[in-house]
Amino acid sequence: MKLLKYGENIIEKLNKFVEKLLKIPGGVYGLLSVSLGAIFIFLSYLNFPGYDMINNDVSVLGIGPGLAPLFFFISLILAGMFAIPFYIFLVRFLREKNEKLTKRAVKLSIIACIALSMIAFFPVINLVIGVIHATLAGVYFVCKCLSLIFFSLIMLRENNFSKIHAYFGFIAAGLIVFYIIVRWSIVEWIVFFAIGAWTIDISIFTLYEKLKI
Repeated sequence: MKLLKYGENIIEKLNKFVEKLLKIPGGVYGLLSVSLGAIFIFLSYLNFPGYDMINNDVSVLGIGPGLAPLFFFISLILAGMFAIPFYIFLVRFLREKNEKLTKRAVKLSIIACIALSMIAFFPVINLVIGVIHATLAGVYFVCKCLSLIFFSLIMLRENNFSKIHAYFGFIAAGLIVFYIIVRWSIVEWIVFFAIGAWTIDISIFTLYEKLKI
């Protein structure tokens, strides 16, 4: 009985914590996810002499010299963590009647966020960890691609979103598909820039719409 009561207390505290998080506009979390992720990725890049974005995958930063791996680790953790409340808020902001599509979009987004953060714990230092890393990366890209498509389809039906927002999401999803096919390092970087730009675009738009209300 004591264990059950202890579990209920933990759930209650978690619910209160989530409610506090939800008092902050979702666009803020989206901007934090991109800005903090970009800052620490940049720091990782600066601490990796000779790194070449054209020929080196993003994940190579995680096995670089000096502080490069640490900054890369922090970048993925923060980017994934702050993106979760952003997507929860985005679903609340949408007025889509098709609840199944909306739920699929947010579930896929959260899975992608968790996979992104988990990648940080598995730098490609040997075959076994490399397989785990590749699996998590695959989960991230597939879930992110599908969620962008679903969100874009929803935005096409929403009156408060312009078609430009939807087309932006389709383009980002298309870039992910292109990267999965060709596996070029420079395309992977372009994908991350495109996803970041989409997140900034939607974050600013939702913040602006919220201020108007």
